[in-house]
Amino acid sequence: MSVDVRGSGSLSHGAKLRMRRDVYELTDRSFRAVGVGSAQMHREDRGDGFIAALDARVPPAHLIGPWLAEVHQGLRPLNEERSRPLGLRVALHVGPVEEDDNGLAGEAMDLVCRLADAAVTRAVLERSGRDLVCVASERLYQDVIRHGGRFIEPSAYRSASLTLKEGPALAWFHVPGEPRPVVPGDEGFAPDRTAGAVGTDESQVRGEPEPVDPADPVGPADPADSTGVPGRGVTERRERPAPVGTGADGTPSRAGRKEAVRVPHRGGDPDGEPGAHFDIDVAEGDNFVITDSVVRGGHFGRRVSRGPRDGDGGAR
Repeated sequence: MSVDVRGSGSLSHGAKLRMRRDVYELTDRSFRAVGVGSAQMHREDRGDGFIAALDARVPPAHLIGPWLAEVHQGLRPLNEERSRPLGLRVALHVGPVEEDDNGLAGEAMDLVCRLADAAVTRAVLERSGRDLVCVASERLYQDVIRHGGRFIEPSAYRSASLTLKEGPALAWFHVPGEPRPVVPGDEGFAPDRTAGAVGTDESQVRGEPEPVDPADPVGPADPADSTGVPGRGVTERRERPAPVGTGADGTPSRAGRKEAVRVPHRGGDPDGEPGAHFDIDVAEGDNFVITDSVVRGGHFGRRVSRGPRDGDGGAR
């Protein structure tokens, strides 16, 4: 399993220490309630949560059912005492795990960490308005969840496709307290662009492009920003003088104003030319017409788009 805390990066030092104490007290109490002791579990701290591998003799249904129910019930009174509710993303999977001198390893552990940190998991929790989401692997769903059991209701799980570092994956989502969670593909659902994830392509939620903030179409000017993509650059807008026209009612019109919008080339252009150049004619009201545009391998938002190559190697 992997347990991650929502929004831990924005916590102050004191709040983070309290968060860690609450997470361990809550989950330890839940383990004891279902008869899982420390000798049956190897756990590693991750600062804002933990990863754990349990003895194979512990039935997975004990975790997906009673243990998760205990966490849910314990989280409710805990959050009543907190000014900022504690939100948890719990990922569960079944598979072989190796333990060496440095800790836990194996494909099963990699997958469960990806699931907990995936942008879709973060977005499902955010859209639910609640404080706990469980994401289960396809294998765990097929082997355990779909058969039901104590505190396990298969109809309360919804599947969604994710694009992880290793490739596409199907996962099953459950929000305790909800009959059926809202997942990608449902009306009104959109991935949360702020939900970054290590090893997760957050723009690939069932193939949907990542939303781009209109107020920040190309992002900061830092040559290596938080996405790790160099050279996103800044947008340069230059207003060029042009005669102001007259509307049908005789009043001055905004039509005729021209703006040149230039976006630097991704990674820098050796010729010093911009990566994109748009000439915009502003018409009546808020309408505008792009009268001329040149794009040279531009990088917009967080998506890189390259067209076919022409004979001299340039992008068309």
